Amino acid sequence: MRRLPLGLIGALALAGASSFAQAQTSPPDWGDVEGRIQYAYYTNDARALNGILTSLKPKAGEGEESSGGDDAITRSYFRALTHYRLAQVLNATQKSKARDAIDECGDEIDEAVDALPKVPLGLDETDENRMKRAEAYALATACTLAGREMSSVPFGGGRIGSRIDEAVKLEPKNPRVRLVEALAMFDRAGKNVDEQAAALKNLRAVTVMFEQARAAASSTPEWGAAEAYAFLGRALFDQRDVVGAREALERSLLIAPEYAFARKLMGQITR
Repeated sequence: MRRLPLGLIGALALAGASSFAQAQTSPPDWGDVEGRIQYAYYTNDARALNGILTSLKPKAGEGEESSGGDDAITRSYFRALTHYRLAQVLNATQKSKARDAIDECGDEIDEAVDALPKVPLGLDETDENRMKRAEAYALATACTLAGREMSSVPFGGGRIGSRIDEAVKLEPKNPRVRLVEALAMFDRAGKNVDEQAAALKNLRAVTVMFEQARAAASSTPEWGAAEAYAFLGRALFDQRDVVGAREALERSLLIAPEYAFARKLMGQITR
Protein backbone atom coordinates (compact mmCIF):
# COMPACT_ATOMS: atom_id res chain seq x y z
CA MET A 1 0.00 0.00 0.00
CA ARG A 2 1.30 3.45 -0.89
CA ARG A 3 2.36 5.50 2.13
CA LEU A 4 1.62 9.19 2.46
CA PRO A 5 4.59 11.46 3.06
CA LEU A 6 4.95 12.57 6.67
CA GLY A 7 4.52 16.19 5.70
CA LEU A 8 1.18 15.47 4.04
CA ILE A 9 0.01 13.44 7.03
CA GLY A 10 0.82 16.38 9.29
CA ALA A 11 -1.01 18.80 7.02
CA LEU A 12 -4.09 16.57 6.96
CA ALA A 13 -4.02 16.26 10.73
CA LEU A 14 -3.83 20.02 11.13
CA ALA A 15 -6.66 20.50 8.65
CA GLY A 16 -8.79 17.99 10.54
CA ALA A 17 -8.06 19.69 13.85
CA SER A 18 -8.90 23.06 12.33
CA SER A 19 -12.23 21.76 10.98
CA PHE A 20 -13.06 20.21 14.35
CA ALA A 21 -12.28 23.44 16.19
CA GLN A 22 -14.41 25.39 13.74
CA ALA A 23 -17.30 22.98 14.27
CA GLN A 24 -16.88 23.26 18.03
CA THR A 25 -17.03 27.04 17.97
CA SER A 26 -19.74 27.45 15.35
CA PRO A 27 -22.77 29.34 16.70
CA PRO A 28 -25.88 27.36 17.64
CA ASP A 29 -28.86 27.13 15.33
CA TRP A 30 -31.01 29.55 17.34
CA GLY A 31 -34.15 28.62 15.42
CA ASP A 32 -33.67 25.01 16.55
CA VAL A 33 -32.96 26.15 20.11
CA GLU A 34 -36.16 28.19 20.18
CA GLY A 35 -38.12 25.27 18.76
CA ARG A 36 -36.88 22.98 21.53
CA ILE A 37 -37.70 25.57 24.20
CA GLN A 38 -41.21 26.04 22.87
CA TYR A 39 -41.92 22.33 22.50
CA ALA A 40 -40.75 21.66 26.07
CA TYR A 41 -42.99 24.48 27.29
CA TYR A 42 -46.00 23.31 25.30
CA THR A 43 -45.62 19.79 26.72
CA ASN A 44 -44.89 20.93 30.31
CA ASP A 45 -41.46 19.25 30.20
CA ALA A 46 -39.43 20.88 32.98
CA ARG A 47 -36.65 18.33 32.63
CA ALA A 48 -36.14 19.22 28.97
CA LEU A 49 -36.10 22.93 29.80
CA ASN A 50 -33.43 22.37 32.46
CA GLY A 51 -31.44 20.41 29.90
CA ILE A 52 -31.65 23.32 27.46
CA LEU A 53 -30.42 25.70 30.15
CA THR A 54 -27.41 23.44 30.70
CA SER A 55 -26.68 23.33 26.97
CA LEU A 56 -26.78 27.13 26.75
CA LYS A 57 -24.12 27.62 29.40
CA PRO A 58 -20.67 28.59 28.10
CA LYS A 59 -18.40 25.57 27.73
CA ALA A 60 -15.67 24.93 30.32
CA GLY A 61 -12.89 27.47 29.85
CA GLU A 62 -15.06 29.61 27.56
CA GLY A 63 -16.02 33.01 28.88
CA GLU A 64 -19.30 34.62 27.90
CA GLU A 65 -17.44 37.33 26.07
CA SER A 66 -15.31 34.90 24.04
CA SER A 67 -18.27 33.79 21.93
CA GLY A 68 -18.72 37.28 20.55
CA GLY A 69 -21.14 40.11 21.30
CA ASP A 70 -24.03 39.00 19.09
CA ASP A 71 -23.82 35.40 20.26
CA ALA A 72 -23.64 36.47 23.92
CA ILE A 73 -26.72 38.68 23.54
CA THR A 74 -28.71 35.95 21.79
CA ARG A 75 -27.55 33.30 24.25
CA SER A 76 -28.68 35.43 27.21
CA TYR A 77 -32.03 36.09 25.51
CA PHE A 78 -32.75 32.41 24.98
CA ARG A 79 -31.63 31.51 28.47
CA ALA A 80 -34.10 34.13 29.69
CA LEU A 81 -36.84 32.64 27.50
CA THR A 82 -36.05 29.18 28.88
CA HIS A 83 -36.25 30.43 32.47
CA TYR A 84 -39.57 32.12 31.65
CA ARG A 85 -40.99 28.91 30.20
CA LEU A 86 -39.64 26.89 33.11
CA ALA A 87 -41.37 29.22 35.56
CA GLN A 88 -44.66 28.79 33.71
CA VAL A 89 -44.32 25.00 33.78
CA LEU A 90 -43.34 24.86 37.47
CA ASN A 91 -45.87 27.40 38.72
CA ALA A 92 -48.60 24.85 39.43
CA THR A 93 -46.46 22.46 41.45
CA GLN A 94 -43.21 24.14 42.56
CA LYS A 95 -43.89 27.82 43.13
CA SER A 96 -40.60 28.51 44.90
CA LYS A 97 -38.58 27.17 41.96
CA ALA A 98 -40.89 29.01 39.58
CA ARG A 99 -40.15 32.31 41.32
CA ASP A 100 -36.43 31.56 41.18
CA ALA A 101 -36.74 30.99 37.44
CA ILE A 102 -38.48 34.36 37.05
CA ASP A 103 -35.61 36.05 38.90
CA GLU A 104 -33.14 34.28 36.60
CA CYS A 105 -35.12 35.48 33.57
CA GLY A 106 -34.74 39.08 34.72
CA ASP A 107 -31.01 38.66 35.32
CA GLU A 108 -30.44 37.15 31.87
CA ILE A 109 -32.38 39.95 30.20
CA ASP A 110 -30.29 42.52 32.03
CA GLU A 111 -27.16 40.79 30.70
CA ALA A 112 -28.52 40.82 27.16
CA VAL A 113 -29.43 44.51 27.31
CA ASP A 114 -26.10 45.46 28.91
CA ALA A 115 -24.27 43.61 26.13
CA LEU A 116 -25.96 45.67 23.41
CA PRO A 117 -23.73 48.39 21.93
CA LYS A 118 -24.13 51.74 23.65
CA VAL A 119 -25.66 54.33 21.33
CA PRO A 120 -24.16 57.83 21.58
CA LEU A 121 -26.65 60.60 22.21
CA GLY A 122 -28.15 61.88 18.97
CA LEU A 123 -27.38 58.75 16.93
CA ASP A 124 -29.83 56.06 15.87
CA GLU A 125 -29.49 52.40 16.83
CA THR A 126 -29.07 49.85 14.03
CA ASP A 127 -32.25 48.02 12.97
CA GLU A 128 -30.90 44.71 14.28
CA ASN A 129 -29.94 46.08 17.69
CA ARG A 130 -33.22 47.98 17.98
CA MET A 131 -35.07 44.72 17.34
CA LYS A 132 -32.97 42.86 19.92
CA ARG A 133 -33.56 45.58 22.51
CA ALA A 134 -37.32 45.56 21.90
CA GLU A 135 -37.47 41.75 22.09
CA ALA A 136 -35.51 41.82 25.35
CA TYR A 137 -37.74 44.49 26.88
CA ALA A 138 -40.86 42.55 25.88
CA LEU A 139 -39.57 39.32 27.40
CA ALA A 140 -38.54 41.18 30.56
CA THR A 141 -42.09 42.47 30.94
CA ALA A 142 -43.53 39.01 30.28
CA CYS A 143 -41.38 37.69 33.14
CA THR A 144 -42.53 40.55 35.36
CA LEU A 145 -46.17 39.75 34.63
CA ALA A 146 -45.62 36.04 35.29
CA GLY A 147 -43.97 36.86 38.60
CA ARG A 148 -46.88 39.12 39.48
CA GLU A 149 -49.32 36.26 38.90
CA MET A 150 -47.26 34.00 41.17
CA SER A 151 -47.08 36.50 44.00
CA SER A 152 -50.41 38.35 43.51
CA VAL A 153 -48.52 41.65 43.64
CA PRO A 154 -50.18 44.29 41.40
CA PHE A 155 -48.24 45.21 38.28
CA GLY A 156 -47.10 48.75 38.86
CA GLY A 157 -44.50 49.14 36.15
CA GLY A 158 -41.09 49.94 37.59
CA ARG A 159 -37.80 49.75 35.73
CA ILE A 160 -38.43 46.36 34.14
CA GLY A 161 -42.21 46.65 33.88
CA SER A 162 -42.10 50.00 32.10
CA ARG A 163 -39.80 48.55 29.45
CA ILE A 164 -42.80 47.43 27.41
CA ASP A 165 -43.64 51.06 26.66
CA GLU A 166 -40.11 51.57 25.33
CA ALA A 167 -40.34 48.32 23.34
CA VAL A 168 -43.50 49.55 21.61
CA LYS A 169 -41.72 52.77 20.64
CA LEU A 170 -38.79 50.79 19.24
CA GLU A 171 -40.76 48.09 17.38
CA PRO A 172 -44.45 49.04 17.07
CA LYS A 173 -45.13 46.31 14.48
CA ASN A 174 -43.47 43.49 16.42
CA PRO A 175 -46.18 40.93 17.35
CA ARG A 176 -44.40 39.70 20.51
CA VAL A 177 -44.00 43.25 21.74
CA ARG A 178 -47.69 43.93 21.10
CA LEU A 179 -48.68 40.62 22.72
CA VAL A 180 -46.92 41.49 25.96
CA GLU A 181 -48.34 45.01 25.79
CA ALA A 182 -51.86 43.54 25.57
CA LEU A 183 -51.18 41.23 28.52
CA ALA A 184 -49.93 44.20 30.54
CA MET A 185 -53.09 46.08 29.62
CA PHE A 186 -55.22 43.20 30.95
CA ASP A 187 -53.24 43.19 34.15
CA ARG A 188 -53.55 46.93 34.64
CA ALA A 189 -57.26 46.90 33.77
CA GLY A 190 -58.27 44.95 36.84
CA LYS A 191 -62.07 45.01 36.96
CA ASN A 192 -62.42 48.11 34.78
CA VAL A 193 -64.73 46.98 31.97
CA ASP A 194 -63.70 49.68 29.50
CA GLU A 195 -60.00 48.94 29.96
CA GLN A 196 -60.64 45.22 29.65
CA ALA A 197 -62.43 45.86 26.35
CA ALA A 198 -59.48 47.92 25.09
CA ALA A 199 -57.06 45.14 26.07
CA LEU A 200 -59.20 42.54 24.30
CA LYS A 201 -59.31 44.68 21.15
CA ASN A 202 -55.52 44.93 21.22
CA LEU A 203 -55.17 41.18 21.71
CA ARG A 204 -57.38 40.51 18.68
CA ALA A 205 -55.16 42.83 16.64
CA VAL A 206 -52.09 40.94 17.87
CA THR A 207 -53.40 37.66 16.43
CA VAL A 208 -53.68 39.36 13.02
CA MET A 209 -50.09 40.56 13.35
CA PHE A 210 -48.93 37.02 14.09
CA GLU A 211 -50.77 35.68 11.06
CA GLN A 212 -48.99 38.23 8.90
CA ALA A 213 -45.64 37.34 10.48
CA ARG A 214 -46.26 33.61 9.94
CA ALA A 215 -46.95 34.25 6.26
CA ALA A 216 -43.62 36.07 5.90
CA ALA A 217 -40.10 34.62 5.97
CA SER A 218 -39.14 32.73 9.12
CA SER A 219 -37.17 34.67 11.73
CA THR A 220 -35.83 34.24 15.25
CA PRO A 221 -37.38 34.69 17.72
CA GLU A 222 -40.86 33.86 16.49
CA TRP A 223 -42.68 32.51 19.56
CA GLY A 224 -46.07 33.89 20.55
CA ALA A 225 -48.69 33.00 17.94
CA ALA A 226 -50.15 29.98 19.74
CA GLU A 227 -49.94 31.86 23.04
CA ALA A 228 -51.77 34.88 21.64
CA TYR A 229 -54.71 32.74 20.52
CA ALA A 230 -54.74 30.84 23.82
CA PHE A 231 -54.79 34.06 25.83
CA LEU A 232 -57.54 35.37 23.56
CA GLY A 233 -59.51 32.19 24.18
CA ARG A 234 -59.13 32.58 27.93
CA ALA A 235 -60.20 36.23 27.80
CA LEU A 236 -63.27 35.43 25.70
CA PHE A 237 -64.18 32.50 27.95
CA ASP A 238 -63.97 34.81 30.98
CA GLN A 239 -66.50 37.03 29.19
CA ARG A 240 -68.74 33.99 28.57
CA ASP A 241 -68.14 34.08 24.81
CA VAL A 242 -67.86 30.31 24.50
CA VAL A 243 -68.03 30.23 20.70
CA GLY A 244 -65.31 32.86 20.32
CA ALA A 245 -63.17 31.15 22.94
CA ARG A 246 -63.46 27.79 21.19
CA GLU A 247 -62.49 29.30 17.82
CA ALA A 248 -59.42 31.01 19.34
CA LEU A 249 -58.30 27.84 21.11
CA GLU A 250 -58.80 25.76 17.98
CA ARG A 251 -56.50 28.15 16.16
CA SER A 252 -53.95 27.95 18.99
CA LEU A 253 -53.95 24.16 18.82
CA LEU A 254 -53.71 24.23 15.03
CA ILE A 255 -50.43 26.12 15.45
CA ALA A 256 -49.19 24.03 18.40
CA PRO A 257 -51.23 20.80 18.74
CA GLU A 258 -49.27 19.76 21.86
CA TYR A 259 -49.94 23.04 23.75
CA ALA A 260 -51.04 21.77 27.19
CA PHE A 261 -52.38 25.14 28.38
CA ALA A 262 -54.68 25.50 25.36
CA ARG A 263 -55.77 21.86 25.66
CA LYS A 264 -56.69 22.41 29.30
CA LEU A 265 -58.76 25.49 28.44
CA MET A 266 -60.47 23.64 25.61
CA GLY A 267 -61.35 20.88 28.03
CA GLN A 268 -62.99 23.39 30.39
CA ILE A 269 -65.08 24.77 27.55
CA THR A 270 -66.24 21.46 26.13
CA ARG A 271 -66.99 19.54 29.30
